[in-house]
Amino acid sequence: MSITTLGRQADGPDVADTFVKAVVVGATLYLLDGSLGGAAAAAGVFLTLTLATSLADTVIGDYAGNVLFGAVVLGGAVYFATLGSVRFPVALVVVGGWLLFDGVQHLRHGVTRDEVGVPYRHDGSVLTGLPKALFARLLEPFRL
Repeated sequence: MSITTLGRQADGPDVADTFVKAVVVGATLYLLDGSLGGAAAAAGVFLTLTLATSLADTVIGDYAGNVLFGAVVLGGAVYFATLGSVRFPVALVVVGGWLLFDGVQHLRHGVTRDEVGVPYRHDGSVLTGLPKALFARLLEPFRL
């Protein structure tokens, strides 16, 4: 049995829960697209990536999953760039680069999710406060 901290497993990934989520992802894609092979492949990739990032967080430390996921997204950017598109790979480079940088900074400075797991304080309504909180989270790895 594992201990749940802030919605995350403290002693390792919950394989059964992750498997159920992968089945839901596959079933949803099958209902939307009708391709059993594509749905099974997407569910398999989701399962593998989720377990790998959870395992990295457990073995290496908090935010190691961000480093792994950022590297995968950057790899996807390289793949889509070889197909000749431009906008999508640029977006993937921005997202993957931030995830990689965020993970490396948190690992390098030893900051865990428990230390930054408090809600961001923001003033104002949802229209003004939510962008402030999101902006603060985006700037967090640069402030470390």
